[in-house]
Amino acid sequence: MTSFTTNRLLAQNYKCCLVVITMPLEVFQAPTTLREQLIEFQSRQQCYPFTELDQLKEELAGYVGIYLLYYRGEFPLYSGIRVANQNSCCMPIYIGKAENPGKRTGKGSVTGGLIGRLREHRSSIRQVNNLDIADFDFTVVAMAVDLVAWGEAVLIRHFQPVWCSIISGFGIHAPGKGRGAQMRSMWDEIHPGRSFAVQLPANPVTVDSLQPQVVQHCQNLAVLLGCPVEEW
Repeated sequence: MTSFTTNRLLAQNYKCCLVVITMPLEVFQAPTTLREQLIEFQSRQQCYPFTELDQLKEELAGYVGIYLLYYRGEFPLYSGIRVANQNSCCMPIYIGKAENPGKRTGKGSVTGGLIGRLREHRSSIRQVNNLDIADFDFTVVAMAVDLVAWGEAVLIRHFQPVWCSIISGFGIHAPGKGRGAQMRSMWDEIHPGRSFAVQLPANPVTVDSLQPQVVQHCQNLAVLLGCPVEEW
């Protein structure tokens, strides 16, 4: 037997007996204490009426971070949220983030930040016919730009806002070219009026179909967060 044949057989035997051991990737996790610190920090931030946003533009200008919107109005679907917020800003209906537009490249400056994003949301609410900007309050958590996305995820998991977990679409912009045939978002179907959304095909969702899920969600959440609970 030639050395070539011997080496080939050894190689084949080696391959047939080779055991591949895969090691799981090591995953970096933010310490639990850091998440708790963020939640506690957020709870200390002042709550402002949304109608006073322009008076706070100098204070908010140049900052990025997270914002939380609170509802106290009479829209029937959100009665549990109204009760939860009757004494304080306890149960946010929406949580979003304002980041530096140039953060991916490490260049650029904060041009819109918290004040810009909050103005966009104020405009959305003013356009619809069944919500009133006077029924909303907000808090902000100014953060270092590299922490914003993480912080938003932490607070959404903690507060589970209805407009982030059940009724999607509040934070979207007008669809781009070629996407005009997409269905109207759940939020735009429940709260009609935004100019770009009225042109889109209807969404089959209704207030009645969402009511049981939203009611149960708000009751469970009120207990979890220590907010006043709606009685039925």
